[in-house]
Amino acid sequence: MKTLFKKAYIGFGIIILTAAYACTNPEEVLYTYTETNAFVSQDNAIEAVNGIYAPFHSLSLPILYLNDMPTDACYKAENDHEILNDGKMSENSDVASAWDALYQMISRANLAIARIPTIADDEFTSETVTKSRLISEAYFLRAFAYYHLSDIFYKVPLIADSEIAVTDKKPLSDIETIEEQIFSDLTEALKGLPESYAGYTDAGRATIGAAYAMLCRVKMRAAGRTRLAGGNATSLWNEALTYVNKVLDLETKGVYSLQENIWDVFDPSSDATLYNNEIIFAVRSRGDVATGSSDLGMYFTPWDYDMGWNNLTVPLELAWKYDPTDDRFTKLLVTSFNNVYGDPIHYEIPNSIEQVGLVYGEDKPEAGWRTEELSASYTQKYKYLHPGTYNYFTNNNFVYLRLSDMILCKAEIINEINGPTQDAIDLVNRIRERAFHNSAHNLDLADFSTKEALRSAICDERLLELNNEGHRRPDLIRMGLWADRLKSYIAEIKEKSEWSERNSKDPNADYSTMWKVYPQDLTEDDIRRYSPTPKRETDINPALKDNRNFD
Repeated sequence: MKTLFKKAYIGFGIIILTAAYACTNPEEVLYTYTETNAFVSQDNAIEAVNGIYAPFHSLSLPILYLNDMPTDACYKAENDHEILNDGKMSENSDVASAWDALYQMISRANLAIARIPTIADDEFTSETVTKSRLISEAYFLRAFAYYHLSDIFYKVPLIADSEIAVTDKKPLSDIETIEEQIFSDLTEALKGLPESYAGYTDAGRATIGAAYAMLCRVKMRAAGRTRLAGGNATSLWNEALTYVNKVLDLETKGVYSLQENIWDVFDPSSDATLYNNEIIFAVRSRGDVATGSSDLGMYFTPWDYDMGWNNLTVPLELAWKYDPTDDRFTKLLVTSFNNVYGDPIHYEIPNSIEQVGLVYGEDKPEAGWRTEELSASYTQKYKYLHPGTYNYFTNNNFVYLRLSDMILCKAEIINEINGPTQDAIDLVNRIRERAFHNSAHNLDLADFSTKEALRSAICDERLLELNNEGHRRPDLIRMGLWADRLKSYIAEIKEKSEWSERNSKDPNADYSTMWKVYPQDLTEDDIRRYSPTPKRETDINPALKDNRNFD
């Protein structure tokens, strides 16, 4: 008897669908499906599609680690990703976790796509949970998985068959073939996905807006790669424009809206903000449903601030790029704080690179306080709400797609097609006006005489807006600015080390290890732009070692 799948529950958002009878262990086998009793009812179809979402549990953090950590958007001292230590990455747990979670999604999607159509139509009695919608969700999620696999690893095995044997050794597929599959799947997904879902219970499920946004992304990625190879990418940019316009049409209809305040996009304290309609697609979390929660909020701040684990931080070099009146600085970055447990310590970052090493001191001796210098700042995009409680069930969304991202994508696309135009500038300024609540900091078209100059400015705006949301490395690759920005970042770290030495009271101070751990030989076609296939996989199938062969 062949076991097909276990009943699975989604840990984010969609868990609410089954919260009334959800077990305490989401991996508990409630009953086993076989060839004879699987895919015969509407409930079977719902369970199969819900199971495709389940690997989101283990995917969010690897996406952040692999897309932001090896760039100027995120920092953790001596981290494998941060120093681009390619020799160890094939055995890195986050690389393996991303591979596992994404292929789990693909395996489950393949099964759903093959078998849900065989269920009798009269089994589907719900007006909202239709057969067409569930099949479309499966296509979307398979496309989502292949998009991120190829974003992280470049070439991967393409498997679209639910009958593949576990012993098969599939070859690597070229990036164009993978993108054809993604495009095909997303096109199928458009046939049955809704614009939105009623209420909060289905938050986290795929929508037609998410499919359009993913179509835009895959066409932008192909266009950037074509341009960098010296080809004509105009048709690809125009296709991307078509799809981003579809997303922005939904804004016009009121499906999506740019929030008035940037903090409202991430504020986990109320349903109104958790389910704000700037979000297009996100991994949802509910702190009041244990099996629907995550510990995402614990990774981004230090223990002395809110009992966080200090795994991902914002580099000083990025914090110093913000205008101090920018809400993305004042509302989303932690740059100073008092010890949350009552110890007489105040922490703060240096105000500039010239001040590195000078923050220490007894700033408030009359109150018994001392000041300690922070080596990084911290994002509030995943704010932890329960310091001191040891309650790690958090309400934090992990946002994959949001409206401001799409607005900046359209600015980039228009610039690539036409060069600098007022339309492109106005789109960037929509984001800046939200950040500053005025137009005094708007970009001026007269300052951008070339396509390359405006591309660079859009790249910088995306860093300020979208850091620590899993976009930076793919952005830099697409824009052809990966080596340029990383070289600048490493140069800034070197300058910071020199100021540390200069400001040290030790005449023999040597802070050169701050920058010497970074590679000095980066090139724009560097294989380190992508992660190697996990060693566990290449031990079984050595052909997978060639995943970063760009020929």
